[in-house]
Amino acid sequence: MDYLCGVEVVADSEPPAGLSLLRIEEQRYAVFSHRGHISKIANTWNDIVIQWLPASGYTAIKAPQFETYGQDFDSRTGNGVVEIWIPIEQPT
Repeated sequence: MDYLCGVEVVADSEPPAGLSLLRIEEQRYAVFSHRGHISKIANTWNDIVIQWLPASGYTAIKAPQFETYGQDFDSRTGNGVVEIWIPIEQPT
């Protein structure tokens, strides 16, 4: 697993020296909200992967999964809303 911390930038921008750019292609994502302390986010991930995904009829595809931390997320307290984005496809 690769893990990277990033920020959204303007399309076609060049990253500063020492940093890299990851382009995430447009595709279908299932988006989930984790509310509460960040120490419990593994529980939300487990619920998604173990419960929701098998029951949903969707399949996770090989593409970046990512979390977004909203303006209400407080990095000092670890509380706030975090969105979890899972790339999916519906079986044909």
